[in-house]
Amino acid sequence: MINIKHLLFYFIISTIFGFGYNFLIIDGIPIIATPLETVSNSVNLSEPNTEPMIREISLETAIELHDKGVLFIDARAEEYLEDGFIPGAIANDNIELLHDDLEQKLGYDTAFVVYCSDDDCGSSEEMAFDLQDMGFMNILIFKGGWKSWTESNLPVQLKDE
Repeated sequence: MINIKHLLFYFIISTIFGFGYNFLIIDGIPIIATPLETVSNSVNLSEPNTEPMIREISLETAIELHDKGVLFIDARAEEYLEDGFIPGAIANDNIELLHDDLEQKLGYDTAFVVYCSDDDCGSSEEMAFDLQDMGFMNILIFKGGWKSWTESNLPVQLKDE
């Protein structure tokens, strides 16, 4: 039978080795996740990014960008779309189809906004990171999402329109 002291010893050594290796390599995984940068109304979307960026935006910035015609993507699952979505948004949670659609409409450098139901919904961040992995460079996440949009009595588009 394996001795508990041996297990503890191997666990501690493995942990130290893992953290040490992660610290020494160039692209190590951060121990504590860094929050996404929040951009204000002054976000300049015309500047090309040299590396992929995912940033958060507020309701005010989302309204401003929507008024400027920036594309919105609804990351909610199909069953949540019955209540509607932000006008003009692409409502598609299939990442492969979405990739093809975005590549045709925008290319990889044009900014777009991803949102889901509310602050606590992780679908928008998950989709944003998936799209970033596929090569999209300028992704904005509207953290307030659908809840914030509708609570502000902003226009909505129904699925059948």
